[in-house]
Amino acid sequence: MPELTLIAGVARTGAIGDGETIPWYYEQDETQYKERVAGHPVVVGRRTHEGMSRIRGTHPVVVTRNPDEYDEDGATHVSTVEGAIDAVAAHDDRGYVIGGQAVYSMFLPYADRALVSELPEYGNGSRVFPYLGTDWTVVDRHAYDAFDVVEYVHDDPRSPPSGE
Repeated sequence: MPELTLIAGVARTGAIGDGETIPWYYEQDETQYKERVAGHPVVVGRRTHEGMSRIRGTHPVVVTRNPDEYDEDGATHVSTVEGAIDAVAAHDDRGYVIGGQAVYSMFLPYADRALVSELPEYGNGSRVFPYLGTDWTVVDRHAYDAFDVVEYVHDDPRSPPSGE
């Protein structure tokens, strides 16, 4: 199974966006984010995928209820966690889960790592990053000018059930 890393910019309120956009912008955060995911598959929900521009050098693995309705060059559409993990493994030994809220929640039990940009925002958003729980350990913190990126390791990630 490939290593899966959740990666998100999270406000102090837990918000990751408002369902349409990300209501803040930090150039350093965008730069470090794009550098980390470049060259790797990214697991993303359909609405998030459709609302964002493609990140150069990534292969989107788009989670949707109806994968057969899509035929997009350079992307794979799947409907299950197992399908997404298989699609990531077909391209690399590492993949990044980039949102939105429902996709983070779906992949949380199976993720090996989480990279959370702790942003100083107090903005309210209708979409939030899931609570990691007590089986995650902080292993690193990198301070940038206006925010920190905290790296967590999942102490006991699950394997997805086959046929999920």
